[in-house]
This record gives sequence, structure tokens and C-alpha cells, in this order.
Amino acid sequence: MQLLQVQLSPMLFAVLLCGAAASAQQEAEEPSFKQFVEPFFASHCVRCHGEKKQKGDVTLHDFSGGPASGNAVARWALVLDVLRSGEMPPEDEPQPDAANREQVQDWIDRELRQRVTADEAMDDAPTMRRLTNAEYHNTMRDLLGVELQLTDNLPEDPTRPYRANNTAKYLLMGLEQIDRYEENARRAMAAVIVSPVKPEVKRVRQSWAAADQRGLPDPTAMQRDELGVFGNRNRTVANGMRVFEWPVTGAFRIRIKASAVLPNGVDELPLRVMLGHDIVGVGASGLDPAREVATLRLRNRVDDPQVFELTGRIENFPSKPEHRYRRGGKIDGRLVVTPPHFTVTPLNVYDDGTLNDRPDPLTKPRAVVEWMEFESPVYEAWPPPHHTRILFASPLRKTQPQAYVREVLERFLTRAFRRPVGMEEVARYEKVHRIVSEQLGLKTLEESMRETLSMALISPDFLYHAEGRGHAQHELACRLSYFLWGSMPDNELFALAKRGELRDREVIGAQVRRMLLDPRARDFVADFAGSWLALGKLRAVPINLERFPRFLYTIDRGERSGQEHPNRPTVRDYMHEEAIAFVAELIRRNASLLGIVDSDFVMLNQRLAAHYGVDGVSGHELRAVAIAPDHYLGGLLTQGAFLVGTSTGTAPHPVYRAVWLREAILGDRVPDPPADVPALEESVDEGGSEAASLKDLLRIHRTKESCRDCHSRLDPWGIPFEQFDATGRFQLRVPPTGAKVQRFDTKTHHDLAGYRKYLDELANVSVDASARLPNGPVVDGVSELKRYLLEYRRDDIANNVTRRLLSYSLGRELQYRDRFVVEQLLRDTAANGYKVQDLIVSICQTDVFLGEESK
Repeated sequence: MQLLQVQLSPMLFAVLLCGAAASAQQEAEEPSFKQFVEPFFASHCVRCHGEKKQKGDVTLHDFSGGPASGNAVARWALVLDVLRSGEMPPEDEPQPDAANREQVQDWIDRELRQRVTADEAMDDAPTMRRLTNAEYHNTMRDLLGVELQLTDNLPEDPTRPYRANNTAKYLLMGLEQIDRYEENARRAMAAVIVSPVKPEVKRVRQSWAAADQRGLPDPTAMQRDELGVFGNRNRTVANGMRVFEWPVTGAFRIRIKASAVLPNGVDELPLRVMLGHDIVGVGASGLDPAREVATLRLRNRVDDPQVFELTGRIENFPSKPEHRYRRGGKIDGRLVVTPPHFTVTPLNVYDDGTLNDRPDPLTKPRAVVEWMEFESPVYEAWPPPHHTRILFASPLRKTQPQAYVREVLERFLTRAFRRPVGMEEVARYEKVHRIVSEQLGLKTLEESMRETLSMALISPDFLYHAEGRGHAQHELACRLSYFLWGSMPDNELFALAKRGELRDREVIGAQVRRMLLDPRARDFVADFAGSWLALGKLRAVPINLERFPRFLYTIDRGERSGQEHPNRPTVRDYMHEEAIAFVAELIRRNASLLGIVDSDFVMLNQRLAAHYGVDGVSGHELRAVAIAPDHYLGGLLTQGAFLVGTSTGTAPHPVYRAVWLREAILGDRVPDPPADVPALEESVDEGGSEAASLKDLLRIHRTKESCRDCHSRLDPWGIPFEQFDATGRFQLRVPPTGAKVQRFDTKTHHDLAGYRKYLDELANVSVDASARLPNGPVVDGVSELKRYLLEYRRDDIANNVTRRLLSYSLGRELQYRDRFVVEQLLRDTAANGYKVQDLIVSICQTDVFLGEESK
């Protein structure tokens, strides 16, 4: 091999030499850890985050180099975030000059980028992630074509407030859970693969029409076929229709001939249909019966009765053994035993916010139900489509039964595993089919296939996401569908994956917009918003019904007197739906994600509007409503789901509300309080008469050394929310702290209007909602807080929403290397007006989502 000798010209040599010298000079001028960063920490950080004191469990004295050298990368990323946000150093500590802070931030940023370039592997990124319970339910529904409520038989998924509940590291699997999945699989296949002989149909009909009733009705009272907001008397439609014979499995149909008596100004009556021993909502066709309830909207009046139809699966309403027989009354001294049955019950759920006033039922809308019918099992064809989708018609079934079994398995496994299957996988399940047929003595193909396919439904290939198995296009199809639908891909996504067209970014964009228009996108919004906003807190707060007697509907007699009514929806139920519907509307409109802080519309129905004090809204269904400044609404910050969930049930809690704002909206991590810190309420006695308000109570609480640091950064964010009470209503005056509220008594206060007058007299302390924000100005009330957030913290808000959406889309917590993906998304979305639907499209077009980050 000859060595090539190249003679450099003197000029070229001089250019290279100067370049090297300039590079060396630039490297020397850049701050190093020892020369620059370490002294910065010593001056501004180590006193509180050093060897002797570790506030927030963060230490900075033990760094020996930068993140590029592999030194505590996550901690370095945290340091960069708090420096950029201005949270550190705290405002009561000496502050570095702007140039000094900027140099340290730039150095850490460069070091982190070098680390990402050198290290392509994701830190602790799990390779396996099981389906969440919601994803499991939706996948079974879309795979089998039948809506079955199976998740009641599974352990609840773990939840972390303000964290995505589809995060891989939380979704563990235990042996007991496998047993539950096996039970569910067998139950599902028993429902889907039917027997060859068409079953006998069970029917029952009951009528309440005047012609079918004995005796003359009282013209001054509610008729037997009428259903008021408080029900009706005995032996009327309010008692519902009893069903004594029904099949174990199959679809059912309920038909109702009904109309409505609608007073002036009322356009519709919502009629909820319940079924079962413990009354449960009947799911309309294609809906989850545990989530949706069948609510008919009666807009037709009594001169135009109409027949309405509802469908569902009888498996979702199983007979409970403890209720199969119950003792009834006595006739001539003989004990009457009621045979097993369930009841189909209509319920008038009209609600204009005045029902706790106990108005005359005849002044409110009434449903008129002439008759109801129950029929099950019902099928448009036999065998039904969900059966023939699996055991399809083919001459192979008779001529080559083994080839038919192989084709059935290949089709089913391809859809169940959400990817192409190899012949060795099909052969494995062929072997399972032979074993169960021979050893279990299963004589029919239907029986043997039920058992064989049940085994497929407990396989990791079904229960876990298809990642890293060599089918990149199908994996991407699944990543899209489980992000935006919480379920398996549909035929269009599978077809694009099969043709290899799914990685095209324009195709991805078109698919994302198509999928967001699909009704299944509601599952994504409900699941994502529920975990992000910690909506579960809403139902966990025990409401003080003495302080707020009209907030919920309670049972007024019997052993359960005073408990929340189990069947009638309340304003709290609608608040939960309000938050989900609001996020969905922002996405639908492709509105700015900053709308989560403030917006010119809210999602209301009549009951919510009455609660918030918004006039002119009628009807049961949530819809977008324009608002005025004096409504004090807009965005998430003034919605009941947040305000009730961060109250004590009696009063607002500024610390809870501050934590929610910082975690859910600004994306901060607020550490849990130390175990030895006293509760806020314990400061009441120490405050004495000075603690006239919660703001005073917080001031006293901050005098404690152990409380001062955290509360100085928390309290100012929560105090502006003192303008909203524990039920989410705007208020200007409150009762004194610790004031005893007299129990509502109709004899003393006559009616709720009188009780409200009493409460107004008790509320004699003006709300002081002003606070100086950390490193910020004084704001007085939520309106000024919103303006501050939108003007000075919009980048933090956009960063938070972007990170949460990206984390949810990937099913894992974000790593240090994801920060640069987020930064690029933020630059793009800021230039595009922060449009949230466009942001979702951009997330799905990133390399990290497409799985191309290491290519």
C-alpha cells in the first residue's frame, strides 16, 4: 500500500493553524464546571442544597462534572428548568446577575445536548407496556364487535395525580390478574361465538295507558302513566317493568312509547332508563354501559307519542345471587317470596337547579310512558355478525376442517395481536386447538374455538403493546390508535401499515385529523384529561350538605336518609363531564391551548348554568356557551371539577388549589409536605381571633420554620381562588374561619331561599384574594391571575401541555433527551398560535413518536 504524501501550501497550512488556534481559544473562553459553574453553585445554591441541608431532597455539592460526562443527568435537567423559570434561587436570597445566570443555563444546555448526541439509548425506557383497563375494554370491544363490561373483574389501575395513567412503569402484572384475564376471555368468547341452534326469545310487555288501568284516575293528581321529577305513587310507571325470565347471554332490546308534558319555556325532558337490581344505566348501542347511560330526550308532546328503542348486552347486567330471592309483604298471614327478577325503570332526570326547593311536581316537566317492552336475545341475523366475523362461512369447514381452523386462527390472531402473525404462531394455536378438543372432550367447533381463542386473549401478544417486534409499520399504527382512541387500529390504519405508507408525515397528519373526528377520540380525551387534571379528586371530597344543602340530591327517608342519591345525576356529575367536554372542544376547534387558562366560552347544560349563575341555558346536553366577564368563568381554572376537588367540602383550600395550578397547569413538581408538618387547620387555635380568614390562617402557618419555605412559594398561587367557594361558585364574602353553620331546617328557614338569606347574613367577612406571586406582581383575584399567567407564563403552560401530550402518546415518562423534542415542538406551536390540534399532529410526526430517533 502506497502512502500518499500531500504537501500543504503555506497559505492553506496557515488557515488550518489559525482555525485550530481559534477553536482552542473558543474552548478556553467557554466556562468549565470547575472554573465557572461550581463557583456559581457555591454562591447561590449549596447553602440550601448541600451536604448539611437538602431542601426538596436536591443536592448540588456533590457534582463532579457536567451531564456530558454522565454526571446525574436528571438532576442537571432539573437545575436548568428551575434556573430558566426563575424559581431558583428564591427571591429572598441573593440573585445572580442576568448575564451570569444566562451563562450557566447555556453551559448546562450545551452539556445536555452533547450527552444526547453521545447516548442514543433511552434512560430506563421500558420495552413492554400492558394495556390499561380502559385500553383493554376498548380493544375487546373493537376486536369482538360486542360491548362487554369486563374491567369490573380486574384490579384497578394505579393512578398518580397529574401523571399519565398509561405510563409503562406503573402497569405491572400479577398472577391473580392473569387469572382475571382468563375469566374475562372465556366470558367474552361465550358471548361472541354462539351455539348453532338459535335460542328462544324472551319477551315481556307492560302498559300504563289509561285504557289498561283499573279505576278512574284523579284528574288533579299525577296520572299512573306519568313520571315526575320525584317519581310517582305506587302501582305506576315509576315502579318500572319487572322481567322474570331472561337469557344468560345475548343482546336485548327495550322499546318505550313515550311523550312529555312540557311547561312553557321547556323544550325537552331527559328520561333515563335503568336496568337491574342495583339500578345501572342501560348503554345505547355501541356505548360502554358502565360509562354511558341511556338518556332519551323527549321533545315530542302528549299529542305525538313516539316509540324509542335502546339496546345492550344482558351479560352486563348479571343477576346477583344475594338478590335472587327477597322477602316481600304478607297476604293473609302468608309470607310472600318474590322470584328472581330485574326491573326496567324509567327516571325523569329533568333538572333546572330548583329541585331541592321541592316544587309541585305538576309544575315541572313530566314524562308520559304508555308502555315498555323487553326482548332478549335479539339478532338481525343468525348467526350474528360478531360470530361470523370469527367463524366465517367457507366450504373449507366441511371439506378441509383443519385448513379452515388454520385460516380462522390466522385471521383472528392477526387482528388480536395487531400485527402480521407467522405460520409458527398459527401452528402453536392449532396445537392448542387439538389439545382442548381431545382432552376437554369438546365436540363442536364452536366449543373448541371458544377455549382456543380464550388462550390468545391472555397472551402477552394481546395484553401488551406491540413494540420492538419487527413490524414497524404496524407498531406505528398501534401507537396512533392507542394514543388517539385508546384502542386497536381500524381497517384503514391496518391497510396503510400493510402497504408501508404510514411513515409518510403527510399521511400521518391526515390520519390524526381523521381519528380526532371519530367518536372513539372521546375515550382519549376522557382518559388523558382525567389523569392530567386529577378529576378523581372531584368525587373524593365529602361535601358539607349543611353548608351547601342544594348542591347534591340526597335520599330523604329511610336508613339511607342523607346519603347522596345513587341514580339521579347531580351537578358534580356534570362538572366531571364539563372538564372533559371543554378539552374536547378546544381540540375540535383547533383552538389555542392557552384556552385552558381562559376562554370566551364554557361547556354548560341547564343544571350547570343554574349553579354558575348563567341565564338562558336550557336542556340536558352540554354545549358551548358564550360568557360575559361578570360570569367569572372561562378556562379550567374556574370550573367546578377543579374548585370542588381542591376544597375541603366546606371551604376552599388555597394550598390544594395552589398545588393543582402549579402541577396541572404550570407543570411544576410540588413535593409532598414532610410528615412532621402540622396541618393547616391546627393553626386555628394559635391564630385566635386574628385568623378571621384562610389568608390569615396561612400567614400564621408560615410563621413556623418547617412550613415557611414551601408555603411562601405555594400560598400566593392559591389565595386568588378564595373568590370561589367549596362548590365552585363565585363569592365576595365568606363566614369567619371556624364559624358553625346551622343545619338547614324547613321549619326554621321555611325554604332554601330563607336558608340562603341566613347564609348571606353569616358571611360577614370580605374575601381578600390578593397576593404577591413569587418573583412576580400582586394579583387580586382569579381574573388578574389569569392575565398574569397568559402574559408571563404562557411558555410554561405550553411546555406543560406539550410534555403531557407527548408523554401520554409514548406511554412513558419523558427522559432528559426528550427535552429537545419538546423545545422544537414549542417553537413550532408558538409560531402557529399554540393551536392544540396542530400540536397533536406535530407530536405524531416527531422522530421519537415515529420510532426514528436512533436512525
